[in-house]
Amino acid sequence: MNIPFAIISLIPDAKFEFRDGVLTWLDTENTQPTDIEIEQEIAKLKYQDEIEQYKQKRASEYPSIADQLDDIYHNGIDAWKSNIQSIKNKYPKETMDADELQTRQDAAVFALQLKKYTEAMERLSQYQVALGREETTREVSFEGETSTIVVPAIEPVDATVEVINLDGTTSSIENPLITTDNEERAAAQAIIDATPQEVIDAYNEA
Repeated sequence: MNIPFAIISLIPDAKFEFRDGVLTWLDTENTQPTDIEIEQEIAKLKYQDEIEQYKQKRASEYPSIADQLDDIYHNGIDAWKSNIQSIKNKYPKETMDADELQTRQDAAVFALQLKKYTEAMERLSQYQVALGREETTREVSFEGETSTIVVPAIEPVDATVEVINLDGTTSSIENPLITTDNEERAAAQAIIDATPQEVIDAYNEA
């Protein structure tokens, strides 16, 4: 089960595009499901698929329709029912347990939040393009030998860039690299601020 299946399960008539792992919502009538709602639905669909395996197991052992009709003709309805019932008894019908479903959905949401928190922390650990990065050194050990690696400095980018206006004049705007960096860092910080403490604890204990 994946994101498109989950969305269709939640909103059968949803209009969207999912390409290279990127979801683009095209629906003007239905609200896009949240990441958490999608993860919960994926967990539900996976659980449902596991439960309904009994149907496939039954089908694999049911005689063909021709054989069943032949069985009825030669042995009667009661004998046919008995044979079919024995297969049903072998693979009893299963139903979704509400507590188990909730447990699976909670685990899926926790995993999603941990993944997003980890990605956000990694994003904030990167240097700010407006400030640059100083040269650093670190020691790395491999097969008993220690080597020193130099991480070169990176100069900060220019704070502004000149752009040409439609009328041919020029003006200064904030460097797009700084704008993008600030937006990404703000988005990462928002994820961190919204992360439940138990997820943060799991990240710190890893």
